[in-house]
Amino acid sequence: MLPPRSPFARSLAAAALVLLASVASVLAVRGARQPYAPAAPAYRQKGPNGAAVTVVEFSDFQCPACRFGVASMKDLLALYGKDLRFVFKHYPLTRAHSLAKTAAMAAECAGRQGRFWEFHDLLYDKQAQWAKAEGGARLQDYARDLGLDRAAFADCLKDPAVSALVERDMKEGDEHWVVSTPTFFINGRRFSGVRQLRDRGVIWIDKLLKKR
Repeated sequence: MLPPRSPFARSLAAAALVLLASVASVLAVRGARQPYAPAAPAYRQKGPNGAAVTVVEFSDFQCPACRFGVASMKDLLALYGKDLRFVFKHYPLTRAHSLAKTAAMAAECAGRQGRFWEFHDLLYDKQAQWAKAEGGARLQDYARDLGLDRAAFADCLKDPAVSALVERDMKEGDEHWVVSTPTFFINGRRFSGVRQLRDRGVIWIDKLLKKR
């Protein structure tokens, strides 16, 4: 007959069981969680859907650091070609940037007219001009410069569905622990800022492509 265990031993065993149950629960949740599969309108994507690597950027048009990230992403798309798919996500930092969400909606409205990337580039190129308290009027000027239907553009800016689309991206960013812009996800792995994208991100892309 085995000797009775001490209260300390019983407490230790109980704690071990609780720990094992917690670990099993975490593993079960991880196993049930679906891989990060970003979705966005086709006009906010570049590269083939079947690309081996998907880069998702959460960005803010009024963010100076995001402006510097534009050239880096263009370099990556040129470097990796058909192996890379790029998805742009809105993440306006509304507390710091009063016009960021309006700019995101304007880009969406340009996208509805097939000119998202042109408007995207224009917003970053001219960020110093429109990113002011009175700069919202400039967005209409950019729509005119790109030859957009200005009446349709103005109506689009009032469409609640456009605001909801931007907010959906923001919620998705929150769910994936985006706290600053630009933040990039490369096949689900997060990289914060342009420096991480250009250094660690490129290394990660090369590793992913070698595994094919």
